Amino acid sequence: MTYHFSKVVDASFEEAIAHVTASLQQEGFGILTEIDAQAAFKKKLNAEFRPYKILGACHPQIAYEMLQLDDKAGVLYPCNVVVQGHADGRVEVSAIDPLSMFMPVDSPQAREIAIAASQKMQRVIDRLPAASVSATPYDYAI
Repeated sequence: MTYHFSKVVDASFEEAIAHVTASLQQEGFGILTEIDAQAAFKKKLNAEFRPYKILGACHPQIAYEMLQLDDKAGVLYPCNVVVQGHADGRVEVSAIDPLSMFMPVDSPQAREIAIAASQKMQRVIDRLPAASVSATPYDYAI
């Protein structure tokens, strides 16, 4: 079992973030956090890195239901979605599969909630525009 859903998208890096945000909203998710790994590595390590953002998404109803079952389940939140640019110009979106994320919560009800969350996240990724041709490479060092 893989722990994520991924798709190379037909969009620029910034467009991909907008597409992901809209697709998450259509499934009832909101973005709680945004981490710009490229900027953080530059600032903290003075290291060059490709465009890479981690969006911390949360579905309030799913979070509420899971916390009703296990008050420690919050350590598993949020559902992270990564948007990254590759040296060959591809932009890829990857999202955690909530089913794998919630596996440690051992209850039949938790599994049902996780399956529903997994289906929602799969639809988020499926909704994104798939790339059909190679894009122009980014001008940065890896």
